[in-house]
Amino acid sequence: MARAYGSNASLLLKRESAYGQQVSGNYYQMPFNSSDLGSEQGLIEDAVLGYGRDPLQPLRDVINDDGDIVVPVDPRYLGFWLTGLFGDPTSGDVAATGFIDFSDIPSENDTITINGTEFTFVSSAPAGDEILIGGTAIQSVDNAVSQLNASSDGNVTVATYSRPTGTSRLLVTYDTEGTAGNAFTLAESCDVATLSDSTLEGGGTEHEFVSGKDTLPSYSIQVGMPKVPAYFMHTGVVMNSIAFDFQRSGAAAATINAIAQAEKRYSATQGGTPQTLTFKRISQFQGAIKSGGVPIGNLTAGSVTYNNNLERIETIRDDGLIDGADPTIAALTGTIEVRFADTTLIDLASAGTPVDLEFSYTLTSALRLQILAHEVYLPKPKLSVDGPGGVQASFDFQGAYNTAEGKMLTVKILNDLDGSEYL
Repeated sequence: MARAYGSNASLLLKRESAYGQQVSGNYYQMPFNSSDLGSEQGLIEDAVLGYGRDPLQPLRDVINDDGDIVVPVDPRYLGFWLTGLFGDPTSGDVAATGFIDFSDIPSENDTITINGTEFTFVSSAPAGDEILIGGTAIQSVDNAVSQLNASSDGNVTVATYSRPTGTSRLLVTYDTEGTAGNAFTLAESCDVATLSDSTLEGGGTEHEFVSGKDTLPSYSIQVGMPKVPAYFMHTGVVMNSIAFDFQRSGAAAATINAIAQAEKRYSATQGGTPQTLTFKRISQFQGAIKSGGVPIGNLTAGSVTYNNNLERIETIRDDGLIDGADPTIAALTGTIEVRFADTTLIDLASAGTPVDLEFSYTLTSALRLQILAHEVYLPKPKLSVDGPGGVQASFDFQGAYNTAEGKMLTVKILNDLDGSEYL
């Protein structure tokens, strides 16, 4: 007799064209850690009297189909879940960028290497691949910008060079949007120069999701147990919330809460020939939490949850199913825990001053997740000393609509997909 095991289970997903209507064709096979998505129908105790002390048979109650799906954080597959939570993304190619910062004036014979071509700083009469040293770091960078943009070297001409106002930074932007620029190399032999990285970064397709949309897509999701065999098809699945936990070690995962309309069991898969994407999961050590673009000091852990606060449309119907699940006022909540080393965050909390928070995971220069909370309010925490160890402060924050941004939350994923998979 065959038995069901999680090692053989599968989870297939495809977007519906109309709420609750099961879709056909080839589904996407989704990686997942666990799932308790399923329907249940409770019993109502019978209240009829007159038949003695033993109760009559109970009545069946309405059907509820919901549950949590825990998925690995993957910059490609996560886009399906984010589309369900926020609606269709805005997708577009972005160019790879990088920089070299100069803290002071470079010295004679210092070098920078741009995509394999070496440029040398000289104090007078520059020729060929030489850059004139200026009277300040800014003037030296300006001279480098002019020299690089005027170069006829094929390794160099594929990018554009500039100096952002008020900085002594040599900014390099690859001319072609997409992933190609991530292979463009940077190097230096200069005590006053600092590289962003050894290559340009961020080239690919960026998919931007924003909070606050009025309508959300629905999905058909099949949870399969092929050894039995039993395939549970859930239709009218709408994503309610997503939660991330950030910590020092372990595998990064997200918990999706979903509400479905109905479940039907089949003895054969209904997902056709499953489609797959390249799977690249992220570890917790590749995560970061920032405020104002700067990593939060002494941070030990953090979490963030976005909730659509779906309301079940519980109309009276003879099959016990809901008519839909509509988004209401969204909520952004979470926690950041820090070792108590200064009063910066406590002062902001006490004053009611909002901050911005950025939660991110970076796998490679072309695979990244960013969660941007534009306006977050921190409560004033109570500090407690518990033994001789370090004192920690925990801030349970709440997000709010930011007038300047016109939204509460932006989520961006960078990958090599054009976005049609999500639509």
